[in-house]
Amino acid sequence: MNNRSIIEAANAEWNKALNSGNVKELAALYTENATLSPGNGVTLVGRAEIEGLFKSFVDAGVHNHTLEIVEVGGSDKMIYQVARWNAEGAEANGETPSFGGITTSVLEQSSDGNWLARTHIWNVNQ
Repeated sequence: MNNRSIIEAANAEWNKALNSGNVKELAALYTENATLSPGNGVTLVGRAEIEGLFKSFVDAGVHNHTLEIVEVGGSDKMIYQVARWNAEGAEANGETPSFGGITTSVLEQSSDGNWLARTHIWNVNQ
């Protein structure tokens, strides 16, 4: 499988987990000691903190998350992507907010052959 196919499969799994509200499954897509920064200057470390962040997103109504790959690269055991992301929030006053930005993630292959996010960061277009 080439790097782009691996990233496409990982993105599909990620979107499915978030959009279905399964934050435990979503956190399991990260390494045990993964780092994540949601673009606010804070860095979260580990699956528990990452799961907590995504639970807050799901609880706030974030859904319909998508990823559009801009660039993919890497080597045998570590690959990266740059992508555009979009999502919708909870409907309020008859309107559904939409937001997005750019995300970068680095995936590494675990000893069992699975690809897990080692680091992930994104920004939000204002």
